Order: sequence, then C-alpha cells, then structure tokens
Amino acid sequence: MSRDVNPFGLRLPPELKEELERLAEQNRRSLNAELIVRLEESVQREGQTCITAEEIRQIVEQALAKAGKG
Repeated sequence: MSRDVNPFGLRLPPELKEELERLAEQNRRSLNAELIVRLEESVQREGQTCITAEEIRQIVEQALAKAGKG
C-alpha cells in the first residue's frame, strides 16, 4: 500500500474492534489490512446478483469452524 494514503479515524464498538482484531490475527494481518480486505470484498460484492463458488466455500468453512467451536 502506498504511503500517500491519509490517516482516517474510525470509531468502532469495542466488541466489533476486538472481533476484527481476532480475525486479523487469525489471518496474519494487521487490523488496518484486515479492514481494507473486508471493505474491498464488500465493495466488489456490491451489485452482484448471485453467489460465487468461492463465497459458498467461505460460508461453508465459516459454518464448519463455528460448529467446531461450540
């Protein structure tokens, strides 16, 4: 990422920030990088009318991971 990006203050509920920090650590990214990846994915999905095979795979993996924790 370029160094000419201006800082952007963001207020998050503490619980959401903690969850994003946990996910960032799990994905071996900084909190900033995690937020960028998630925002980019969200923007890319905007306007899509169908779910992709990759999205199905991610949903299934997330569901299986959650099921294994419970």
